[in-house]
Amino acid sequence: MISLQKLIQFGFIVCIGCFSTLIVACQTSPSEDQTDAIATVTNEVIVPTSPLVQETDPTVSPIPTVLTLTTEQPITLTLWTVEPVSYLAEEEIGRFIDNKLREFDREDSDVSVEYFVKKATGKGGVLDFLRTAGEVAPEILPDVAIISVVDLRQAYFDGVIQPLDGKLDRSIIQDLLPAARRMGTVEDALVGVPMGLEMEHTLYSTLVFTDTPILWTDILSSNVRYLFPAKGNNGVVNDATLSQYYSAGGLFQGDEGNSKIDETTLRNVLTFYEQAREQGIIDASLLEASTTEDILPFYLEVQAGLAQVSVSQYLTERETLLNSDYAPVPVPNETATPVSVMHGWLFVLTTDDVNRQNAALKLIETFLSTSNNVEWNTINKSIPTRDSAYQQIAGDDPYWVFLTEQLNTARPEPSFTDYDRIGRIIQQSIEQVIRGEATAEEATATAIDSFTQ
Repeated sequence: MISLQKLIQFGFIVCIGCFSTLIVACQTSPSEDQTDAIATVTNEVIVPTSPLVQETDPTVSPIPTVLTLTTEQPITLTLWTVEPVSYLAEEEIGRFIDNKLREFDREDSDVSVEYFVKKATGKGGVLDFLRTAGEVAPEILPDVAIISVVDLRQAYFDGVIQPLDGKLDRSIIQDLLPAARRMGTVEDALVGVPMGLEMEHTLYSTLVFTDTPILWTDILSSNVRYLFPAKGNNGVVNDATLSQYYSAGGLFQGDEGNSKIDETTLRNVLTFYEQAREQGIIDASLLEASTTEDILPFYLEVQAGLAQVSVSQYLTERETLLNSDYAPVPVPNETATPVSVMHGWLFVLTTDDVNRQNAALKLIETFLSTSNNVEWNTINKSIPTRDSAYQQIAGDDPYWVFLTEQLNTARPEPSFTDYDRIGRIIQQSIEQVIRGEATAEEATATAIDSFTQ
């Protein structure tokens, strides 16, 4: 007969055996489907929809968990540009833009570019859209834009573009011509980089002038036609007059930054025009010309003494400009410094998203590489903005030595708030004098009265 004690021991041994068998069964290898499921889960990044409450020691700062994503997300950059810098421009320019964008896409498969063409300035222009879209539809704003130098200052003050110092490749910034740096700088901050520079100077006949005509008196004593586009740009004073105003020491802003018209300087410029009109050197036909393209044919046909010409025109036509040479804009006296007015289209950084800025900056840097800067300005017959590109194009050509001298004193076209009004007032005074409707003294007084009202 089995004792009760032995019976209990036997039952305990049986229970242990069953429990061991159960543990072994639970440790068997998972099926193939289970393995795939586990692998799938371990590759997912799960973002909790509600915060997790954890017990922490309030005396110990928590250590953040950092998830490193090994695969970069593709980025589609948006570029807003203008017609002269797009596929809508003349064939060679449009082809350049398209080719460089395609090359950029190929070099970085994770970044692509969509670009949209906007009006250059004014209502519906790039700056106008940057302002309005930022208020009502910020998601459509571009990462990079191309704007005119006349809009650069306002764009910066409106907060729609970002500073480039400390962001753009330092080698590019250090290689910029001083003139290009001046054009892209607002309040000591580099906020835009021009693709190329354009400005004007004088073209004169060597059959008329044995010495370079640089002074106003040289022109007045020659009794030959002086041609410049006196109509102005959309009602605003033309570059020739603006250059003469600057060269005569004129300013548009006082020491405290207030807008002004320099009365003495304006009177001197208008007196020069009055004397030239009285001698038949200029006449009202100049008021029909708004660009230097309107002027050059007349210079060639009537063998005028001198004419205003753009750098682009001169580089394009120089082989056909027989018995002609180049000179700075005329100045009032020997102590005056010639000052040309620069124009240009600038790349600006518009996105403030640091995750997109690197890609946006690479796009700008691609277009501003030395080789691309050479190619762009060779196509456009304009002035490169990088010194390395400038030296490649210039070579030992004396004309480029001349341009270097002009760039040292050149100024970007004015872009301060009151300039549009001031430019229109001065343009009206020019028209009055050239038409003979007012003397220089009268036209100056009218201009100052209009400005101070």
